[in-house]
Amino acid sequence: MLNEQDLQRLVERVLPVAESLGLEPGHVHFEMVSPSAIQLLASHGGLPVRYGHWSFGKSHERLKTAFDYRLTQIYELVINSVPAYAFVDETVSAPQALMIVAHVLAHADFFRHHRAFEELPRDMVARAALHRRHMARYREKYGDAAVESLLDAAHVLADFSGESLTRAPIGERTDDVLGYIARKAPRILPWERDVLAMVWEEARYFWPQQVTKIANEGFATFFHTDILRHMDLSAEESWETARLNAQIVQVNPPQLNPYRLGYLLFRDAFAEGGYDAVFSARNLYDDVGLVRAYLSDELIARAGLALYREREAEPEPRQAAPAEMRQRLVNDLDRAGLPRLTVEHSDALSLTLRHLHDGRDLDVAQLPFALKQVAERIWQGPVTILTMRQRVPHRMTHDGQEWTDQVV
Repeated sequence: MLNEQDLQRLVERVLPVAESLGLEPGHVHFEMVSPSAIQLLASHGGLPVRYGHWSFGKSHERLKTAFDYRLTQIYELVINSVPAYAFVDETVSAPQALMIVAHVLAHADFFRHHRAFEELPRDMVARAALHRRHMARYREKYGDAAVESLLDAAHVLADFSGESLTRAPIGERTDDVLGYIARKAPRILPWERDVLAMVWEEARYFWPQQVTKIANEGFATFFHTDILRHMDLSAEESWETARLNAQIVQVNPPQLNPYRLGYLLFRDAFAEGGYDAVFSARNLYDDVGLVRAYLSDELIARAGLALYREREAEPEPRQAAPAEMRQRLVNDLDRAGLPRLTVEHSDALSLTLRHLHDGRDLDVAQLPFALKQVAERIWQGPVTILTMRQRVPHRMTHDGQEWTDQVV
């Protein structure tokens, strides 16, 4: 098992090579942790100290079960902050850790240079710890039930906090649904408004990571491969890193492997324009942009991409024209696959949202429960969504007590 000194020696080997290839990761604080600790960190979104909520525990149990059954393993976790923090699984071998360090340094470089992360707070670890203290004080003063129910409703809206690149203050844009409600909900108390603002701030911090999963992991995979090629490795190191890399980029249909696809996209960027093209793509593109820029017809075949029908017990791949596959992938990646919502109207009595329909219907099975929480706990009045269902306009409303779905 590796210790901190072993890991530091590996960092000292890898860092000069990474910098010679153009990476600028800045200072990265590395720490060895147990598999259970890294699972706990991942279940809290990667923040070491964060307020408590039952959904984090549910996520932790899912990650632990997957690890126990050897379905997945989290080798590292990088926190976007200054300095960056990297937690490495202490059970990996030294050769594996060599590749993981290279991967981490590329992640840190990506966070420092990609435009989506420019305006984010670099002290989010400290801010999250402050949020936790505030939440604990509110729990003590108002009770666990009041805080937990508010967080349940806030988390329904967490993915609808506006684009992080806009730099707009909380609630000033109509697509910032969570921020808008945090500012203008007419009946909530000051401490409740404060809780919503804290959830909003953390949601905005995580948003760029949601829309750059392929770009971020692809960039890190491209560079850990490149760094290792420029290093003088022993036979054991060459074998172990190649074996781990093969596991990371393997095709596992019908799931999309962001490491593999992102790596291939950046490799084609390199073939087209060298390191300049790679660094330009790193700076500019989210997942949608990267796919649009570099997903050629030939790469679709090389990446093993295919279309699958939903809700099949054993889905079979369906061949389609490259243009259709590219567009379907763009649609799935846009806003991390989440629907677009905007505030249509609000007053002291009610709130109306509009779903900007892109051909995909909302999940009507979950929608009544989600709207009920927002209507009952936050707005304390009817909340309506204007949407399309099977190409027909619908007006769906929950007033906290009753759900209605009307064709309009």
